[in-house]
Amino acid sequence: MSGLSVKVRGPLMTAVREVRELLESLGPPIAFRKLHGILNALEMQVEDGHYQRHAVARLCEALLASAELYEVPEDKAGRLEELTCGVIEQAERRG
Repeated sequence: MSGLSVKVRGPLMTAVREVRELLESLGPPIAFRKLHGILNALEMQVEDGHYQRHAVARLCEALLASAELYEVPEDKAGRLEELTCGVIEQAERRG
């Protein structure tokens, strides 16, 4: 997201950034390509502040479902679930 001209700050983007930090801690992005692809879509959905909260929820659900394809350590899988729930809560607060 560093090359974007529009950068939204606030609780929702902070929550999404926390998800990114967790995914980056898993290893090289190429090894977790599907997760990073979904995360990129989530970032695009919320980056300008004009997001569809149902789309945010579905993308978070897709992250969790796709994480099951990888051998994500249990502690990090649990944290991913917590973080994605936080993203959904932030998105729904607006609506």
